[in-house]
Amino acid sequence: MQNPRFYVVIFLICFATLVFELSLVRLFSVIMFYHFAFLAVSLALFGLGAAGLYVFVFRRRFSPASLERTVMSACILFALAVPGGMAIILRIPIALNYSGGNIVRLFVIYFASLIPFLCSGLAISVILFHRANDISRLYFWDLTGAALGAMCTVPLLNAIGPIDAALVTAAVAAVAAVLVSPGARTAGRWLAYAVLAATILLLFGNVSTGFLDLQSHKGLGKENVVFEKWNSFSHVCVREFPDQPRMAAIIIDADARTYILQEPFRTMTRAEIREIVGPQWISSIPNVLLDEGEVLIVGPGGGMDVVFALAWGARRIDAVEINPIIINDIMLKSHRLYSGGLYNRRDVDVHVAEGRAFIRRSEKRYDMIQLALVDTWAASSAGAFSLTENNLYTVEAFRDYLTHLTPDGVCAVTRWLFPKPRQALRVMTTMIAAATELGIASPADHIAVVACNAPGMREEMATVIFKSSPLLPQDMAALKDQLSRGAGRVVYSPFDRTDNAFSDYARAADRERFYADYEFDVRPTVDNRPFFFNTVRFAELGGILRLERDSQKNNLCIFNLGILSALSVVAVVLCFFGPLLSGRERRCLRETPGAVRQMLYFVSIGLGFILLEMALMQSFVLYLEHPVHALAVVLSCLLVSAGIGSYFTKRFDALSGRRYGLILFAGIAAVILVELFVLPPVLAATYGFSFAVRVGVSVLAVFPLGFLLGQPFPLEIMYVERRSRDLVPWAWGLNCAASVLGSVAAVVIAMVWGFTAVIAAGFGAYLLAAATRSWRARESA
Repeated sequence: MQNPRFYVVIFLICFATLVFELSLVRLFSVIMFYHFAFLAVSLALFGLGAAGLYVFVFRRRFSPASLERTVMSACILFALAVPGGMAIILRIPIALNYSGGNIVRLFVIYFASLIPFLCSGLAISVILFHRANDISRLYFWDLTGAALGAMCTVPLLNAIGPIDAALVTAAVAAVAAVLVSPGARTAGRWLAYAVLAATILLLFGNVSTGFLDLQSHKGLGKENVVFEKWNSFSHVCVREFPDQPRMAAIIIDADARTYILQEPFRTMTRAEIREIVGPQWISSIPNVLLDEGEVLIVGPGGGMDVVFALAWGARRIDAVEINPIIINDIMLKSHRLYSGGLYNRRDVDVHVAEGRAFIRRSEKRYDMIQLALVDTWAASSAGAFSLTENNLYTVEAFRDYLTHLTPDGVCAVTRWLFPKPRQALRVMTTMIAAATELGIASPADHIAVVACNAPGMREEMATVIFKSSPLLPQDMAALKDQLSRGAGRVVYSPFDRTDNAFSDYARAADRERFYADYEFDVRPTVDNRPFFFNTVRFAELGGILRLERDSQKNNLCIFNLGILSALSVVAVVLCFFGPLLSGRERRCLRETPGAVRQMLYFVSIGLGFILLEMALMQSFVLYLEHPVHALAVVLSCLLVSAGIGSYFTKRFDALSGRRYGLILFAGIAAVILVELFVLPPVLAATYGFSFAVRVGVSVLAVFPLGFLLGQPFPLEIMYVERRSRDLVPWAWGLNCAASVLGSVAAVVIAMVWGFTAVIAAGFGAYLLAAATRSWRARESA
């Protein structure tokens, strides 16, 4: 008879593992950079897979009699490793370079982060090893625990931040240790209770005092911080500097920043703002084309661009900010008086929303739509899965912007220029592609590019200005007059014959040839391939380390991705072929005909599941308006439905399950094809519905696929358990190791070919799994 305690224990372990993983994603994005946060996902999967391989190789050490003791010990180690690892992670400063010292520090951080995943992986692997005959129920509790973790991570991060959320997982692991501990008054039971009490005291103590806290942000200290808060997708602090008494900085994830002017309309007149402050900020320049109209500012942050628009006479401003901390906690509370009540003005309407979703739903037309350096270089608890995509800078996004302009309206986008243009040039190519799709003739005649040095920095920022009607000479004269008040310059206009990449592109007869010959990838980005910031081609990874800092920190993720790709392949190869190096393991495999091909099956479904999971997450980010919503709805629904699918397989035995598998894989293929071709038009048709309806549509779209994807693993484990139970932990380890490779492969495929190709790759992985079943069927015959 099965022990129901193990259902609860595996549920708690998987819940704790996923919450800890996503807490690390959020934390790594602050103490390091967002592309390192992506490694946290692979680290978790690798730890789980390595534990499975360990149990397979040393399976004789894990007897059925020691099951409870082993699982209890693993849970206790998890509970202790989490706070121990956090203490190490929070005290090691990491900078953006590949020096020897930095690499050593990274190694220490990742090793400290890996231990909890090894412990949870050990507990799961041992339970599956000795309870494989109940795999349908166990896998159900595994997936539903992970689903609850996905649902709870966002509210946990919003309420207490990633450090305390990680400590919650330690307490949950300690509860699992208590539940599984053998005997009523054994030393193990008392130890489990002691660890539980210690983790609870540690959690409440840290919530109260914050003794486990960030010591540095990306290698920098925390001086002059007057406000600090976490939510599920950012860490926000405010710094007030003694040498800049009239300006405070809002800093997101310790890197991206936006500024608050101190009581701007009390200390300065509108004319002084236009003539003295404005010329120092390139994002202010497009306001000279504004004639007291209505303005939409996406990502207003501390309100600098709101101040400029008001100074130039904007009649009404819609300020759309995605981060509620900046609006609700800073601009409307802690720094309301400091900002002069800027966001309380009657002519300023502040909206906490995702910018593109707001524009799509708006029926208004604006005289100016502005996006000035709208990004955070951050990994949300879900955004890390897709690295650096940004749906604000795609052809489809610019179509949305341009169709919401008045006949003489202006769309202005500010990005870094760099000596060899990349970001600003890509804005121009994407704008022109969008305008061309809208049927605008000669879109280059509608564009001007202006630039000046960022305040206090040597680097130049550029603002790309697109006007609905062709630019006129008097428009350029007004822009040049404002630029002359500072150190600005015209980079491109239809009336100036400048010799640079912008003019070369505008004049190019064959733009495909221009893209191919240009040193960097500046092709227009699209929703299916939204990696705007990644401008370095994979073939030129070595050149990333020579880029400017602000360009390097975006493109360094490609460098890290290349390293991680190689490590992932090595991990899967070791997990697959490592056991073949031992004579004992080779004998086990020889005694099980077709065992290697059977293991290839688990690699295939591990690849396929993670590829489809990541593609689905990305497909719904725009539809649900934020990666966090995609995490809470899509990932949770996928895991819950997969768990239900696993539970459904308990009606089969090993032989009937193999016959049902033929129908199952045909169903998976059919549903994937439906998702590939039917889902996009359905999402487009229902985008205007309420959020609740869109959540319902998302659940209906994801549930059938998840239900089917949850079945191949338990069905095959039944067959493996019947033929050779010793192979079960190896199958689990391979499945997890393949997920490491799949998570990396999904990003690589998306960056090169788009997310539609990721779905196609997932489809191919499941076809390969189906083929391995047919090979084994012939062997059995």
